[in-house]
Amino acid sequence: MNNISRRSFIKSTSLGMTIFATQAFSQPLSTLIFDNKKQNIIDLDYVIYDKGVKRSEEFAKKMAALGTKTYEINGDISNLWSEVIRPTWGIKNDTAIAGLTTYETLFVLQKVAFDRGMVLYFNAEHKIDGKDAIHNIKTTKNQFAKIKNNLGKYSWTETLALNMNSYPYEKAQIRSDLKSVADSSANKEILYSWIIAPRVS
Repeated sequence: MNNISRRSFIKSTSLGMTIFATQAFSQPLSTLIFDNKKQNIIDLDYVIYDKGVKRSEEFAKKMAALGTKTYEINGDISNLWSEVIRPTWGIKNDTAIAGLTTYETLFVLQKVAFDRGMVLYFNAEHKIDGKDAIHNIKTTKNQFAKIKNNLGKYSWTETLALNMNSYPYEKAQIRSDLKSVADSSANKEILYSWIIAPRVS
């Protein structure tokens, strides 16, 4: 991750690459999946985004550039429920999902996840107010340190994408705030990032 430049990450995102946006992810797909399992990394199946929410859509594009499939939510989760959740959650081959969404989307998915025995491994609230963004993050100590370090080099949505793309099967240990520059948009809003994945023994 250290050899990913901000320029190369943005360039790869704008080109719409779907797998291995940077040199850090240039190894074969099968090797990456094997390494993720060996390192106890969550293998994300989908990144969920809210249609019409600009930052949510942009985050999904960044995750797609790193190899994760995207799934659009347009007001409700009925299609996601019938196509992804019901066939897998609590049955077999539980699907791991992540997103940067509104509170409403997270609330519904978190409730379904609880009912189906899934786990919310990571979640953060992002308050964007003009030029500043305050991130209230619940995560592991190691991941918090990585996020804090990456915020000094990348935008906050890029930081989220890079860290959530290789997130461990570890329950959150701390909740703390970080501050960053918002982004090019001055729109005020509150969004939530999260990872929901199967429970592991």
